[in-house]
Amino acid sequence: MKQLSLPQTLVQPPSVRSSLCMLVGLALSTTALAGDALEEPALMSPLAAQSLVLDMERVGSSLVAVGERGHILVSNDEASTWQQAPAPVRVTLTNTFFIDDSFGWTVGHDGVVLKTEDGGQSWRKVMDGNRANALMQAHAEAQLAELEAAIASAPEDEREELEYELEDRIYMAEDAEAFSEEGASRPFLDVWFKDRNEGIVVGAFGLILRTTDGGETWSAWFDRMDNPSLFHLNAITQIGDQLYIAAEAGNLFRSSDWGQNWESLDSPYDGSFFGIIGNDQGRIIAFGLRGNAFQSNDWGNRWQPIDTGVDSTFFSGTLLDDGSAVLVGAAGMSLHLDAQGKVIESNRNPARLPQSKVLTSPEKGLLISGAHGVHAASLSGGKE
Repeated sequence: MKQLSLPQTLVQPPSVRSSLCMLVGLALSTTALAGDALEEPALMSPLAAQSLVLDMERVGSSLVAVGERGHILVSNDEASTWQQAPAPVRVTLTNTFFIDDSFGWTVGHDGVVLKTEDGGQSWRKVMDGNRANALMQAHAEAQLAELEAAIASAPEDEREELEYELEDRIYMAEDAEAFSEEGASRPFLDVWFKDRNEGIVVGAFGLILRTTDGGETWSAWFDRMDNPSLFHLNAITQIGDQLYIAAEAGNLFRSSDWGQNWESLDSPYDGSFFGIIGNDQGRIIAFGLRGNAFQSNDWGNRWQPIDTGVDSTFFSGTLLDDGSAVLVGAAGMSLHLDAQGKVIESNRNPARLPQSKVLTSPEKGLLISGAHGVHAASLSGGKE
């Protein structure tokens, strides 16, 4: 049996432990004085590498990590040391995505989207929550006006079906107006790009935008999926030639046309999903609240529950070369699954602090991010 060896994480004071007990709670929380945080650059700090890191991505031979207070970190030695890159905002950054060694995007609180063209060394803001709210409101109002005009001109026998949609359109328009009045409060939670131009960002309360010019301009995209209740869109992932969104309240969405349109999948449970991983053969693992995880071998058409044996929420996962998978999450939990979804080993870090992201490392086995930055972990028999 393989043993999952976890990093020895320092114990945080009670106030910090309570504030980090759920990483998703932190990602969805609003930032005080958002206007200042959106306009002021992140403070350069020698302690940035030991602070909360919510996501990290491999960029060529380097790593780029993002987290609280606008911290962006770059490592050229497989997470042994980190250098902080300047960022134009000091809001919490929740996720990052690179399409190649140069072009990448980072998203975060208050509707922030940042862009780099030099591998993460420098960044500029291309979207914030005020602009996102305006886009969502304008699109919702246009959709409502279009439907009202269609109802007014429709034959009597077609009006009833159109009027059935009217309540949802009114709700969406009113909700969009309320968010605009509230200000830049909704966080983006994930980002994906097809190439240097075409990409999608998703976030809380149904927030979804699409760009075709690398993030310079954006379009509201919420009407392309069945999400009238504006459930949180927690993660977007490409698996094969399809896109998947893991969402709140058991919602899973799939797109076969690079995000132009989305279909709702039959969900195996009603709780929230926080991530989804898979391979080019159609094997997919979706994971979320209270130890819930499910596996599909047909691109998400049918699901089987994974008996994880734990009740900790999972935030991230990765597939290994041998077909096994590692999931990490709340309370320091790490879970190693075989290719059939059976548990090989589970473990917790001693401090029981949440873990936000796991990546494979050619030198160290696994890299896991969380409350104290990025740490190495290993599977026995693998590289340290």
